[in-house]
Amino acid sequence: MTLVLALRTPRGVLLEQPVQAISAEARTGWFGLRPGRTDLVQVLPPGLLVWRDAQGEGFVAHAGGLLDLHDGVCRVIASDAVVSRELDRIATLAAEHVRQRKERAHTHRSLVGELARHAMVELAREEA
Repeated sequence: MTLVLALRTPRGVLLEQPVQAISAEARTGWFGLRPGRTDLVQVLPPGLLVWRDAQGEGFVAHAGGLLDLHDGVCRVIASDAVVSRELDRIATLAAEHVRQRKERAHTHRSLVGELARHAMVELAREEA
């Protein structure tokens, strides 16, 4: 029997590969998945997911989502996530990712504000 981990965020597929085991945290605590496990659906609060494959362990820091295990495929849909093979690096990656998201959000708000100001000027011109 095989177990495949497929991790998807709105940015796309971050990971899709065969694994030997998966550990994840639900609201009720940690649980594990191995090949042959019965199907399940689990809500994941923001946290960490750990997988093991032939190369060792890998880690996913995620912003929460849904885990769906069906027919040996574990689909994890997260609102946001970062992946690393190094546990001590995952915190740095997550912090950098959050910083970049905040920067993009600030830029977006600035652009929307500028467009709104421009639209108001154009509307005032048309009414004058």
